[in-house]
Amino acid sequence: MYRWIFFLVTEIEQPLWRIARHTAIYPEDKRLPQDIALARQDCLAMVAVLERHMAGREFMAGDRLSVADFNAAYTLDWANTARMLDDAPQLRAYLAKMYARPTAPPTIAEAFAASA
Repeated sequence: MYRWIFFLVTEIEQPLWRIARHTAIYPEDKRLPQDIALARQDCLAMVAVLERHMAGREFMAGDRLSVADFNAAYTLDWANTARMLDDAPQLRAYLAKMYARPTAPPTIAEAFAASA
């Protein structure tokens, strides 16, 4: 479980933050467009690793829902919003299943829409 939590944070969330910094957070004069392309490439490579891991699996780690799944839902929702899951049907299906749970929080897009 911890391995996948750390993988999500370091290998998928980290490049998403790099993209966010260089597209919206940093002042325009501090943004590095070339880092956006590198971060996207890094993220897509790690999404492919996770896509392979999830083949034939229902849960991120083990045979039942765990903290890794909740962490994955948030991180993959962000990745999906950033168009990183376009070539990852396993992860999109997994994400849909996680958000179909009756007690699931709203997706990031739903939360932003509700706050507008």
